[in-house]
Amino acid sequence: MSSLRFIEKNAEAYLINFLLFNIVLWVFVQVIMRYIFASSLPWSEEFVRWCFIWFIWVGVSYGFKTRRHICVTALINGLPPKAKAIIGIITNLLVLWCMVKLFLYGWKQVSSPIITRQSSIVLYWPLSDVRVGMQWLYASLPIGALLSSLRLVQNVIVDLIALKGPSEATVPLHSNTGGN
Repeated sequence: MSSLRFIEKNAEAYLINFLLFNIVLWVFVQVIMRYIFASSLPWSEEFVRWCFIWFIWVGVSYGFKTRRHICVTALINGLPPKAKAIIGIITNLLVLWCMVKLFLYGWKQVSSPIITRQSSIVLYWPLSDVRVGMQWLYASLPIGALLSSLRLVQNVIVDLIALKGPSEATVPLHSNTGGN
């Protein structure tokens, strides 16, 4: 169970770090290759683009997990704590509905015959002559939306528990200090 807890707490952070490391590394290598060696890697630009797209969707989920997405609180700051909590729950449920719709549309797109027949022009699986299918790129949408949905459900549960009665184990609602 501790390994599942570790994955739940750290998977997105490690994946974001891995993707960002690859973006920085391959852009740096490409700059060195072009300006020093007058040559370039044919696949690095597309690989960086794919990493960036995955980085965005995993980052959206991580933002929900840490509750660090930008929000405008000018209207609700003057409300009582219970009203703030209810508005937070309603907001999370609305965003959850959007993420579920994005997941469903994304899954439909990934499984469409047009996408499943496409493959990258320059990206190949390591140590093989097989091109990477475009469904791996398009899968970032449903996977990111699914991860975000799970994090939003966790937030709603924590907020409902906090709404019933404050305790030492709950996270402050809409905190900017991270949490969960």
